[in-house]
Amino acid sequence: MSKLWIRYSTALCSCVLFFIHHLAYSQVISDTLQLEEIEVVATRIQQPLKYQPTHVEVIDSVSLSMQSVQNIGEVLNSSSMLFIKDNGPGGIATASQRGLSASQVQVLWEGIPINSVMAGQTDYSLLPASLFSTVQISSGNPSSAFGGGSLSGAIYLSSDRAEYQGVSIGQSVGSFGQWQSSLNGQIQSGNWRVHLKSAVSRDENDFEYYNRAFDQEEYRTHNRQEQENIIAGIGYSQGNKQFESKFWFADSKNEIPGTILTSNSQSRQDDQSMRWLSRYQTYWGEAEFTFKNYVDRSELNYFDSKADTRSISTTRRWLISSAFDYKINNNVLLKGELSGSLSGVETNNYTGLKTRQQFSALLNPEFETLQSRVHIYPALRLDSYNDFGTVLSPTLGVNYALRKDKLFLRGQLSRDFNPPTFNALYWLPGGDPNLKPERSNNAEAGLVYYPRWLSFSTVTLTSFYNRVNEGLRWTPNETGNYVPENVDQVTSKGLETSLTNRFTVGRQWNLVLEQSANYVHAQITEPRFDGDEALGNQLRYIPKWNYQASLRAQRTFLSAFIQYKWTNRRYTTDTQEFASSLKPYHLLHATLQLQQQYFGVNFQAQTGVRNLLNTDYEIIQWYAMPQRNYHLSLTATYEF
Repeated sequence: MSKLWIRYSTALCSCVLFFIHHLAYSQVISDTLQLEEIEVVATRIQQPLKYQPTHVEVIDSVSLSMQSVQNIGEVLNSSSMLFIKDNGPGGIATASQRGLSASQVQVLWEGIPINSVMAGQTDYSLLPASLFSTVQISSGNPSSAFGGGSLSGAIYLSSDRAEYQGVSIGQSVGSFGQWQSSLNGQIQSGNWRVHLKSAVSRDENDFEYYNRAFDQEEYRTHNRQEQENIIAGIGYSQGNKQFESKFWFADSKNEIPGTILTSNSQSRQDDQSMRWLSRYQTYWGEAEFTFKNYVDRSELNYFDSKADTRSISTTRRWLISSAFDYKINNNVLLKGELSGSLSGVETNNYTGLKTRQQFSALLNPEFETLQSRVHIYPALRLDSYNDFGTVLSPTLGVNYALRKDKLFLRGQLSRDFNPPTFNALYWLPGGDPNLKPERSNNAEAGLVYYPRWLSFSTVTLTSFYNRVNEGLRWTPNETGNYVPENVDQVTSKGLETSLTNRFTVGRQWNLVLEQSANYVHAQITEPRFDGDEALGNQLRYIPKWNYQASLRAQRTFLSAFIQYKWTNRRYTTDTQEFASSLKPYHLLHATLQLQQQYFGVNFQAQTGVRNLLNTDYEIIQWYAMPQRNYHLSLTATYEF
């Protein structure tokens, strides 16, 4: 296997170097392929990428369309620096950002936090990639931006309306009984528009794998997954007034196979959610005001007849907010927001209904000085909770153009927090209503370079340091029950770098080569108890090194997308026992897409291979991952 890895790595590096050398030598760079001004929404700073104080990764609509049959967890794993803790097809998938836990990553839909208030995290396997237009990952996003929960950063999901008026129907099939249908459309009449995105999938996930515990080939069983998702919206615009309302319904039914050590699993989980977001934007004089009203209702029901377990949970939340932007002059933009929310959980795992009331006030102006070469972003947020008090979150970000439009120095300091989850406060047995919020001090500094020589488009280098105090950890007590405690003192530090190349070959092929790598050292820095052997060791399941690369080639009717990822060794114990660690792995995916028009209908055919190298690997110990697998899809779009 090691020799095979060396051969593939050598071939990949050789191809990359060949492309860079050949294209740079022939000087065929097109101005039309230079990095476009992307609207950044993940940081709440109204500036292009180059003026941001922190690093932001953007997965655009083109990349998402080439991965439309995947879920967001699979997309993030292949296209970002995040480490996705994936339990395999049909299983839960959560994220680790800069070495911290899933509950310390904030997930936003159109600027609204959607992490579960019960568990504090999001299962990315329940989010079809086809529902979203862009994904932005801001690893240094502070709590002052969207509130508590972002100790390590945020992931922003956008479901913007389509660029066309018409209807689109798609069907895909794949290995292991994978099947997905989609219906999308948009129509506009006068000032009104209506749009729809939907996806229905049925996956057996009965793939073959090698069970290393019993040294035999087996098939995954009791692993069927059914999902339905619909996002429907209506909008109205007239002059400087805009109104939009979106409704998102999601329903998922999962059989849970358990680890490869488990036989005859009978557990299953049903997830259902309804989210409704309305937004109204208008101007009063020179000030822009945005009002939001958001409500959601989620059900999470878990059953295991074998263990005689039956967990029924319903969560409700209501949030309202009012934000304003006022441009005092060309150098000062005054911004702020007032918001309030009410959350409630009913479950047979708590004693009665549990609620949380929250009030928040934010002031986050933007300043420009020295002929717009220096951008300063101070922010102060106050969050008041009825169950554990008031928290202040200050932030200071800076971006300085060392060379105008070419070289930028950026950095940010922040004091962040994460409120205790409802499960940590109220779970029976074990919940502790006296828990404190997790707090962290976060620092980030980096460089962004836009060279105009050779073939380079963008080069970034970022260093970060994050110290978490009062970190939450569930540990067994003297009775054997797990209880949450504010005992973790964690330090996460590291480096991130990325390189984007944009080329044209001749006058027909457009190529985008993206590469990124990151080093993360996350460790317990203070003993949690006498003789704590985890002190100074890398946190469990956190790889120190990651590398990913993608090559996207496009020519009128033909597109190709190749993705590669290498993940370093992960330890499954606090003491870094090598014998039980998970070996490094590398993955290669390839997608080919054809587009053609017949009789006024645009047809798009796509075929793809995931895990092209047929790698045998585990992300989480004893949870099987599929080897080489395929998909085929056909989409027909008729524009009005």
